Amino acid sequence: MKRYLMNLKMSKKLLLSPLCVMALLIIFGIVSYMGNLNQKSAINDIFNNRFKGYQASAKVSNDLANVHANVYKVISWANAQYDASRIDRIGKEQLSTVDNALEVVKTIVASKGVTKEQKKLYQEATDQIGEYKKAIQSVIELASTDLNSATMFMSTSDDAFQILNKTLQNLLVVENKLSKESYDFSQKSFVRVLIVSVAVMVIAVVLSLCISIFMAKLILKPISGTVEVIEEISRGDLTKRIDISGTDEIGEMGRHFNVFVDTLHDTIMQVAKSSNEVSSAATMLDGAAEQMAAGVEEAATQVNSVATASEEMSTTSSEIAQNCVMVVKSSEKANTSAMTGEGIIQETISVMNRINERVKQSAGIIKSLGARSEQIGEVVGLINEIADQTNLLALNAAIEAARAGEHGRGFAVVADEVRKLAERTTGATKEIGATIESMQSETKNAVTSMKEGESEVELGTKEASKSGDALKDILKQVNTVTTEINQIAVASEEQTSTTNEIATNIQQISGVMQDTAKRIQENAGAATKLANLSKELQNLVGQFRIQAQQ
Repeated sequence: MKRYLMNLKMSKKLLLSPLCVMALLIIFGIVSYMGNLNQKSAINDIFNNRFKGYQASAKVSNDLANVHANVYKVISWANAQYDASRIDRIGKEQLSTVDNALEVVKTIVASKGVTKEQKKLYQEATDQIGEYKKAIQSVIELASTDLNSATMFMSTSDDAFQILNKTLQNLLVVENKLSKESYDFSQKSFVRVLIVSVAVMVIAVVLSLCISIFMAKLILKPISGTVEVIEEISRGDLTKRIDISGTDEIGEMGRHFNVFVDTLHDTIMQVAKSSNEVSSAATMLDGAAEQMAAGVEEAATQVNSVATASEEMSTTSSEIAQNCVMVVKSSEKANTSAMTGEGIIQETISVMNRINERVKQSAGIIKSLGARSEQIGEVVGLINEIADQTNLLALNAAIEAARAGEHGRGFAVVADEVRKLAERTTGATKEIGATIESMQSETKNAVTSMKEGESEVELGTKEASKSGDALKDILKQVNTVTTEINQIAVASEEQTSTTNEIATNIQQISGVMQDTAKRIQENAGAATKLANLSKELQNLVGQFRIQAQQ
């Protein structure tokens, strides 16, 4: 058995004690669980069956006692000649209460937790409630009509109530007995679980302690032997080996450690042979490192030159981007001015269209004025003809007045005045005619000028429209140029960013190369130190005890 335990894996040895404890704890848990189930069953029986059954039985008993007292109240009210409707109402309420009690009893009988003894008593109570209901129903019905008969039936009701009440009291006694039995069962389960739990805990502690002590000795003995061998090896004696007595992890460790010591033994021998070669190689490495450091410094100088050129290119790209931005701003201003000019031309076209309309209206008015002038000329011609006829009549009147002699002198004066008036009218008419002819001539000239002005306005409108179209084309070209310049600016900025990044990277490369040069110089120094260390290594190897030295 001991050999079997020694060959067990370390994990199994370490888990043996906890597994035993866990097994006992599982037993403890199962026992506790079963005890809790029993307690839960007892508590559920006490609450769901015993308590509720007791509560229902007590309620039925209390309700029926109140009903019996209220039936006596019905008799007393009937004897006191109370209102029949009130007596009838309270009687119906009592019958309803009895019906409810009967339903409660039937419900309890149908439930699962009822024992045979309870079911028998509840069945008796059901029959007795029916008998009691018949008795009090007769009392209630006769209370208002035949008080003596009602009183007689009341005696029967008392007997029925006493029998029913006794049955209900027996039910309460049974419920108390069953509740006590459930409680006693719960207490016994608790005590049983407590005893088993304490026993399992004590056994678990004792067993775990014993197994732990035994396994500790079983594990520590080979470890102590291994530690002694390792102490000898740590002092430089590579001829010592661990004595292997098992196949567990400690035995595996011993085997692997022995292999390690064998390998270390061979390695030390090989190191001793190679230390001289390392010394010569370190010397050669020192010279090569110095040459490499010189080459790296030259490369760093060239990289610095490239970094300077990249910075200059970045500056140029930045200036291009700034100039593009200025050109874009100028293009935007030109675009704004062109848009303003387009608006002004559109307004000019609108104004010239309105002028054209006004000119057309004025031409129409002047034409109408010319027509009116012609009508006035016709009227003036008519007046001129009338004046000529008047002058002729005045001449005839003067001739007739001369013939009349002295009698016609006054008439001659009037005729002379009429003739003068006719002459003045003729003169004025001629002046009006001349004026009208002049107006007609001027009107014709004005109409001609209006037509020419209308043509000029239409021509100006067309030219303004052409100017507007030209400005629109200019706007499109300006927008196109602005977009292209923006693209150039963006590209210049991206080029500047890229160039800056390249310059930064080159500077980083330069720093890395400078750092590399320093590292190479340090490596050269390290190679020198390596040569010295190889000599020291030869001295250290000589401190180990190996087979070749025995």
